[in-house]
Amino acid sequence: MFGYTGYKKSGFTLAEILITLGIIGTVAAMTIPTLMMNYQKQVWESKLKKIYSIATNACERMLIEENVSRVNETSVYGEVSNDNLRQYFKIMKDGAEVSGKGFSILLPDSAVLYISAADNGFSFYTDVNGTETRPNSAGRDEFEFKLDQNCAYNSTLGENASAAATAFKNVMENDWKIPD
Repeated sequence: MFGYTGYKKSGFTLAEILITLGIIGTVAAMTIPTLMMNYQKQVWESKLKKIYSIATNACERMLIEENVSRVNETSVYGEVSNDNLRQYFKIMKDGAEVSGKGFSILLPDSAVLYISAADNGFSFYTDVNGTETRPNSAGRDEFEFKLDQNCAYNSTLGENASAAATAFKNVMENDWKIPD
């Protein structure tokens, strides 16, 4: 009465499921690091552009608020210090002079910006992801740029230009894209 009628139950075997999961895992393991690096690069590009904007806006505010026509006439040019910088930058932690880089300030997004008076303008050196986070190398997360006496980007690089300054110029000329 209730015998075998040839009906077969459909479904996946354990082996088929494990093979499928293995393939998905392998593809994910190959893809995720590339996606994460591309995402990190976009974050650094965005932060670099923001830092450049912050620096140029602060420089222009100095000229306007101090009613001077050149950067070397500003109070900050005369003395780069916490007190002078605080009115133009949002500083998260008091900075200090760092040999070879300038006066450091910590920005709200954890980026570090070094400022020094140079050649009638300002020299800026930045680590876009903070000094405590790697890779800390020029052209990846460290960049340098100069603003002239009128707060305009000085794209002229001398023969002794740092790797960070060359990298910044390349990024600007490449529509704010950090090269691979």
